[in-house]
Amino acid sequence: MTNQSSLNFEDLNLSIGQIIQIHPSPNSKERFDCMLVGCLPGEAVMITAPPSGEFPIVKEGQKVAIRVMSSNGVALFPTTVLFVGDVPVFMVYLDFPKAIQFKLVRNATRVDVALPILVSNKSRQGVRGVVGKITDISTTGARINVFDDVGEAGELIELKGKFEVGEIRRKVNVEAIIRSKPEITGEVVTYGVEFHEEDEEKLIVLFGFIFSAIAYGKSQTVR
Repeated sequence: MTNQSSLNFEDLNLSIGQIIQIHPSPNSKERFDCMLVGCLPGEAVMITAPPSGEFPIVKEGQKVAIRVMSSNGVALFPTTVLFVGDVPVFMVYLDFPKAIQFKLVRNATRVDVALPILVSNKSRQGVRGVVGKITDISTTGARINVFDDVGEAGELIELKGKFEVGEIRRKVNVEAIIRSKPEITGEVVTYGVEFHEEDEEKLIVLFGFIFSAIAYGKSQTVR
């Protein structure tokens, strides 16, 4: 079951540089990552291609939709491409949304774990292999503790860990997006992250680990 409500753009609490998604048409299931680069309230929302460089071909006047994922739901709004610029950088101007639909999704079952990981920020060259640990996990995301700052809300990171399913162990790199502002307790920095991995083989290993941990009903530790 889901609960649907209407929001204003400001209610989304988006950050500049945050990864969101664009549908080339409002009714299309196809979607691409994009990066929020600016906003003129009441006038326009500006986006550009993500670090991967992949972006759909869009034209002025084209109807599109923007999708924003959060830890507890999905926001979606239709809009129109106002202008596409290439100089000095590629940028797409979208009509400022007048109505945003938000679907509140029931939280996925979470389970406590103690999984050592290395964290890298995909857009910050200086943030590589930061030591940390996943402390709880679900099919949609996780809470991680690290011993250094690895990024801000909306940034894409990579979690590298050894996931165990039965007698099988696999080293897997999983992409995720930081969804909560960092909480600092002593030397430990805590983040809430949402999984953003599309590789099916990696997802099979990840979900196998999660469902195995849920089945045990207790904290799982992988060394």
